[in-house]
Amino acid sequence: MARVSQLLHQQYGDVVRLSGLVGRPDLLFVYDADETERVYRHEGTTPYRPSMPCLVYYKSIIRYHFFGRLAGLVGV
Repeated sequence: MARVSQLLHQQYGDVVRLSGLVGRPDLLFVYDADETERVYRHEGTTPYRPSMPCLVYYKSIIRYHFFGRLAGLVGV
């Protein structure tokens, strides 16, 4: 995935959106800190940031003894 990300950045620039993924929402890759700030400032007061299913499983099943009911820095 790191190599794919590198190729996307080289070919398309600092902000890349992948759309049309079957059954998945669009993905946004941001490779510049100033652009990241711009994205966050324009997403509104209640942004939607879904978690990855594998992270939900890891935190709620595999490492439940560590996280308990807390989501941690990345919410699930």
